[in-house]
Amino acid sequence: MYKLIIACLFIAIGCAEHPKSSKTKPANTSNAASTKKENNIYITLQAKGTLKVGDIINFKYEHDLVQKPDSIKLTIGNKTVATYFSDVINWNSNSTKTGTQKLAFTFYWGDTIQQTKNISFILLSDITATKYSYKVIKTWPHSTKAYTQGLEFADGYLYEGTGQYGESMLTKVNLKTNELVQSVNLPKEVFGEGITIINDKVYQITWKSSIGYVYDKNKLNKLYEFNYPTDGWGLTNNGHELIMSDGSETIYFLDKEYFSELRRIEVYDEQGPVLNLNELEFIDGLIYANIYGTKNIVAFEPETGKVIKTINLTGILKKEDIKTKVDVLNGIAWNKESKQLVVTGKWWPKLYHIELVKN
Repeated sequence: MYKLIIACLFIAIGCAEHPKSSKTKPANTSNAASTKKENNIYITLQAKGTLKVGDIINFKYEHDLVQKPDSIKLTIGNKTVATYFSDVINWNSNSTKTGTQKLAFTFYWGDTIQQTKNISFILLSDITATKYSYKVIKTWPHSTKAYTQGLEFADGYLYEGTGQYGESMLTKVNLKTNELVQSVNLPKEVFGEGITIINDKVYQITWKSSIGYVYDKNKLNKLYEFNYPTDGWGLTNNGHELIMSDGSETIYFLDKEYFSELRRIEVYDEQGPVLNLNELEFIDGLIYANIYGTKNIVAFEPETGKVIKTINLTGILKKEDIKTKVDVLNGIAWNKESKQLVVTGKWWPKLYHIELVKN
């Protein structure tokens, strides 16, 4: 009987202590945050309708954590642009680019516990572009066999890159005499696109081959090839970077030696993205671009993507000048020495020196 009583005492003690040993420690900030799943905190954009660069944009976060975060850091790219210590989260967008914004909010509890939430949205331009028409100052003959993809002045000559499989070329013409000085044919399996010139080199890209060529400017002999990951459409430069379009609203800035992407912008006006950006030219700090399939050119800021000018060239190619097949407007060249803006089109019979006229 005595032994039975002792055994029951041991069982009772064991049953009393077991629940105590299974209890968790009292909740604290670090433990609570670290045990919550990522989807237990949310951030949302507090805005209706379209947003423009310069707007102060408000955000709201919700969570089911035990305690609010101590701080919240806003990061864009690799740069922290703001830190918040309250529920009020807003961002002044006056120093950003147009287009897709990718923001990362990192929530901190103490020094080590954190969660990051990403949010994306679109910013339109806060500028209404100035509208221009044109006045033709002078014309020159243009080869109706030239499917113009790129046009550029250098050393008094006009360089032109042309397209079409089996017909793509790079040419050098003396406009004063209309003499073809030099030319080089591209391989038959590629479709030539935009060109640009930096110092003593001519750069030419291709359409779907993702292959570019670098030539000696004076002899037009090919020096080497390079690759890029997108379609090639238009090409220009700002003196130290190649600037390339791919037929979308996106503009790529490439290293001129290694051809790696350095940055990119998206081109927007006050209504939305400007699609089909084609042939490019860098003129007095702005990038000019043909909009493929239209009679329009836009000029936009290389830093922000905001459209500053729109140029309507409707009617520049007269019906009486069309003797053979023609295609769309394409080709912009800027003669820095004479301050001449020259445009043409694919298989067009003329080059046009134009002056912009504000509407």
